[in-house]
Amino acid sequence: MNEIIKQLDHWQTLIGAFLGGLLVALLVAYEARRREEISAAMLLVGDLVGVSAAQSSLVELAEKVSIVDDDLAPWMAERLVWSRPKISLMYEASMVRVMPLCPELSAHLSLFHTLYIGVEHHLNRLEVDFEEFRRTGKITRSKESINADARLAMNSFVAAAEHAKCAEHLLTHLVLGHFPTWHRVRRTLCPSKEEQKCKERLKKGSTAH
Repeated sequence: MNEIIKQLDHWQTLIGAFLGGLLVALLVAYEARRREEISAAMLLVGDLVGVSAAQSSLVELAEKVSIVDDDLAPWMAERLVWSRPKISLMYEASMVRVMPLCPELSAHLSLFHTLYIGVEHHLNRLEVDFEEFRRTGKITRSKESINADARLAMNSFVAAAEHAKCAEHLLTHLVLGHFPTWHRVRRTLCPSKEEQKCKERLKKGSTAH
């Protein structure tokens, strides 16, 4: 009987040690993953805020200098050609790190990235046109093509900024905030007006309207 008790005590000690070690390992893994998510979120927020702030500044400046609607696209595109936010080379890797946390966050980050690639494409074409005009005083492309690129660049930039604001809001509350679970519950039961608008933006997808 004593031998059985000793064996049970021995196994109890081993099981306790195993479970304790497993719990510590899980906690360490969780903390490591949490640090990686926070680092990724901070990098993403920097990129997102840079784009949304630039868009807001351009809109305010256009209103201040009374740019009419017909001239807004070429006016904004020209300024973006010479000075626009650059997305970090680590954006995609950071995006992958936080995408599993929330489907809406994943969608906003992906759409922002897709739209901003489009912005860069159209602005690069316009930059070639401007440089050609600077060197030769002529532009080989038609006025219609240049205006189309300007319009698409502006619309894509505005749409990208909208998704940037939504993604930044989610990252701030669900990753960088102190009460992510509470914010998840609140968003489900009582979403704010801005959060409802963000859901509507997702329905539009990558449309540059």
